Amino acid sequence: MVDATEAMTALRVTPRDSSGRLESRSGAGVHPVTTAGGAPAFLKVGADERELRFYREMRVPVRTPELLDFLVRGQEVALLLSASGATVDIAQWTDVMWAGLFADLAALHATPPPRWDAPDPLLEAMARPDLGLIRGFWGDDVRPDPDHLRSAMSGAGRAFVHGDCHTENITVTGGYLHFCDWQSAGAGRPSADLALLSVRATPAGVRVPLERFPAGEPLRQAVEAEELAILIFLWPLYAGYNSDEGNERVRRRGRSLARSLRG
Repeated sequence: MVDATEAMTALRVTPRDSSGRLESRSGAGVHPVTTAGGAPAFLKVGADERELRFYREMRVPVRTPELLDFLVRGQEVALLLSASGATVDIAQWTDVMWAGLFADLAALHATPPPRWDAPDPLLEAMARPDLGLIRGFWGDDVRPDPDHLRSAMSGAGRAFVHGDCHTENITVTGGYLHFCDWQSAGAGRPSADLALLSVRATPAGVRVPLERFPAGEPLRQAVEAEELAILIFLWPLYAGYNSDEGNERVRRRGRSLARSLRG
């Protein structure tokens, strides 16, 4: 296991003040640091080889933090990444920002995918659904139909996906978007990136303008199916971390998607 103190010593960085909004890499194991040259950076401790491989091997048509250095200890990795701005509260996202994000995602999805698959917790949950938990959250509002949803989700083919695409993993600096946290990147369904954007926005009462994404009908249908599948099979696991108001917004969104897919 990579220890933060060990990684800071090995990579010759020192802690810096973390006051204010951190970048999207602000989860557990992420440390704002200063490099030996005096530049601000972030040290991500506990990453895996997939993310290191992404930074070392892949060239993508979107802005990302720069990999400055790294440390490997067994199966764990510490990444030293350049500072690349700060996240913006999703309620403050503008039409220009959404347009930029959609253009970037379209370019990423058009890039030849890597040799490795993205992790797919949704398909795993659909293969072994916790029907008691699902019913406890959804009641009779929606009925899980994994075969139908799985078929609709596959209609848009495969692409290079970020794998954890939501606004807390996107930073802004100088008017430009930077995609952070590539630990789940790989070959996968393009609908997954778009659906997760909407799922993560829903509890806050924000509607992602998915209709502006340059997509054909197969992808649009796949996004609706994927979003509903996430809400049915994965959301109940995390409902307890959200407010009653946020969960009610999720239920309304789920019912709307279910009606749309039936129609």
